[in-house]
Amino acid sequence: MSNKKITGFMLMIVVFTLIACSLYGVNIPLPSSFIPLMIAANCVFAFISTFAQRLIIVLYEVNVFEEKDSLIGYFNKYTAIFTSGINYYAQNILNRLPFLVNKLLSLCFFLSLMWIGFGIVGIFN
Repeated sequence: MSNKKITGFMLMIVVFTLIACSLYGVNIPLPSSFIPLMIAANCVFAFISTFAQRLIIVLYEVNVFEEKDSLIGYFNKYTAIFTSGINYYAQNILNRLPFLVNKLLSLCFFLSLMWIGFGIVGIFN
């Protein structure tokens, strides 16, 4: 593994740890706060995917699957995996379905992520 890859991963961990620390205000401890953060980010991408599904799929593929050689490239790669990994694989499957079924299930996926996110936050309150 290259130093840029490790440094990009560690930078992503530090950035999301600082963001996750903001969830102390709603009584979610630090290791557990990564899960609602990841679910919320995927929920945002799931909502956008309802309208621009192919764009979100291509955005993920460009950030994750193309070869990287810079620190920022690796940071973007690991950020994309953390913030939209769940959504990418769900939307990739939904993209193969007929249009109306695709949009209906995409909306259901978005609503289920919302439900899961509020459920996780509800556990800690």
